[in-house]
Amino acid sequence: MDSFDDSTLSVLEAASVDEEALKGLSRDDLKDLFPGPGNFLRRKKIWEFISQNCENTMDQDGSSCSGCEIMPSTSSMPQCLPQTSTPVSAEKTMKMPDPPEYVVYTDSELDMVRSEYFALLRNGKEKNFKMSKELCCRLIRNTITSMVAILRASPMGKEVTYPSKLEMRAMSQKIVEYYPMLRDSDANMPYLTIYTKMYKRLQNMRSPRKRQCSIPKRGAAKTLFSADNQNIETDFTDTSSCSDTVVLESSDDISEDNSSAASPLPAPSVPKKPKSSTKTSPLPSKSTSCSTHRTMVASPTMPANNVDVGQDSLKMQARHYKTLSNMYNKPNAKPNQNDVAQILDLEFEARRAFVDADITREEDRPAKIFEAYPCFKDVRNAMDELRRIVDGTNSRYIEEVKGRWTEFCTKVQFYGVWKKVLKPPFSLDVHSVDFTLALFNALPSLFPSTVSPPKNFASCEALIHILKSGDDPTLYLKKRPLSSPVLLFDGSTTIVAVGNVPVTTLPQEDFSEGMLVLMAYYYTLHLTYPKCVATLLSVIQTEVIADTIHDKDATSAYKKAMADWRSFIEK
Repeated sequence: MDSFDDSTLSVLEAASVDEEALKGLSRDDLKDLFPGPGNFLRRKKIWEFISQNCENTMDQDGSSCSGCEIMPSTSSMPQCLPQTSTPVSAEKTMKMPDPPEYVVYTDSELDMVRSEYFALLRNGKEKNFKMSKELCCRLIRNTITSMVAILRASPMGKEVTYPSKLEMRAMSQKIVEYYPMLRDSDANMPYLTIYTKMYKRLQNMRSPRKRQCSIPKRGAAKTLFSADNQNIETDFTDTSSCSDTVVLESSDDISEDNSSAASPLPAPSVPKKPKSSTKTSPLPSKSTSCSTHRTMVASPTMPANNVDVGQDSLKMQARHYKTLSNMYNKPNAKPNQNDVAQILDLEFEARRAFVDADITREEDRPAKIFEAYPCFKDVRNAMDELRRIVDGTNSRYIEEVKGRWTEFCTKVQFYGVWKKVLKPPFSLDVHSVDFTLALFNALPSLFPSTVSPPKNFASCEALIHILKSGDDPTLYLKKRPLSSPVLLFDGSTTIVAVGNVPVTTLPQEDFSEGMLVLMAYYYTLHLTYPKCVATLLSVIQTEVIADTIHDKDATSAYKKAMADWRSFIEK
């Protein structure tokens, strides 16, 4: 570091970066420390210093490992691994029985990560070391590109244009041998994750096509892209997943050439002024997943949530939406649940911009959304959308919500006795049908709102309606004065309806979680709480959904209800 000028040394000293820490910095770290074009040469000089030290470290690793044998794939990591600072040689070259000869992709940053891993390996601290997602994607993308290019340039390229499964599997094994930090915990197949990512990347590649002449031939228009990826050789059709599986990749890993797709959603109708007689005032939450909460009524001229999404990302999400639509356009379609969830994850931003735009009447919004996204008629997808909106990074969020709901039900029965709304004895099982019905009837009284329900309409009717023998659910929904989600229960079957449209049914064992299903559809469809149960739903939003409401937007009834509830549970 003596070759650096005083200005560089002062910046490094202020950032507490010594010579050892300097070796682990990346190009992005240098841009943060020395921003701007004026520091370009300074960054270049520091990077050359880091690269030289990296090469010296890797040479030491290689000399210390000389003469050691490579251990077979086991759960424990090998004590000595191949040298890293050599040119393309045997350890990163994969030679098949027939030509061609494939090469594992490397560059300076990947070599630096590899040398850092071996430095930790010598000290026994390599257990928690992981390669960054960006570098892993670069490794997978460039390795596949290299394999395809080498294969097509070989004598076999005239007959086969894509690597076979055997070659992909062998290359994935070679990658985890060369980059051991990518190994899986499974001792029998430590390369499975890398193999899966390589296979997904290969499926998203486009076959080269000859340009059509300036005067096209007559006849039907040619399709330049097939969603079924029929141009990939038939060797890939024999996968372990079901025939309906659609494997996609995040938009960061797909080239811009694959981003052409149709517009994802139909244009909404011209908005009309919504009725205000049965709707609650806005209660925006602090949830960061959506910039506008479902209870806010936006101006028709407001941009859709002001979502700042790049044009390439929007095109890619449009392609994902088209794939999702094709999955449900088939007669008697029953798409794989994991495939649908994966596409919904990738297309989340564009979908929420459409749903949260508030450019249609709230009474018409559910029908529009169900028409564009029939997948939300499945309760599992609606619950998963609730997780994306409130806490998209937590894969256990739904389980945690169900646990908080059980705890809430256990406490609220005693709170009801204290409020003289419920009378003991109670069922020991909080998931029983009798207890759930009693709870639905008592909750609006335990957390009352200041606005009365419509005439000849009980507050609990905003949540659940008991169908008598011979009652027609469709006829009741048409006469119902509210358009909010509701449960229709006839003693054995539970129907989930939104507005005047029955959406789906719940199994008998899931009836106790009916309130969570209602909240999921409030969030998914961006609906407003009915005023007669706004306080209750706001309490559940805070206590069960764990989506807090800003203090300045909380109503007086909500504050009073929460104060009484907190004073009781803290006793």
